[in-house]
Amino acid sequence: QLEEKLRNDTYGGKTPQETLNLFIEALRKNDIELAFLYFNIEDNGERDPKWKEALIKTRDAGKLENTIDLLSRAKADPNERSYEEDFKLTVRENGTVKAYIDMELNRYSGVWKIESL
Repeated sequence: QLEEKLRNDTYGGKTPQETLNLFIEALRKNDIELAFLYFNIEDNGERDPKWKEALIKTRDAGKLENTIDLLSRAKADPNERSYEEDFKLTVRENGTVKAYIDMELNRYSGVWKIESL
């Protein structure tokens, strides 16, 4: 059943950057439901609700634009890649990491998903 959910999970891009761009675009449209679909499905067959809750809190606090701006500056961090289906993006300011985005390839559907922000 988990494998079927993963095969049907086509929200994401063919590259980590494409998935991040789609996620940012959903946030720009204030579409939290769509943005949440770019997160990966956990072993229990569901997306972790903490990410949706965090997006809602960010929106309700009026900080969505700041988040979009921060995520828009993310760059690939190839030194952090631990295996082929893993990809990291970071935002650095003056040598300090301000944001860290962990992406993982859904090998069943072929799209990149957000594992954590």
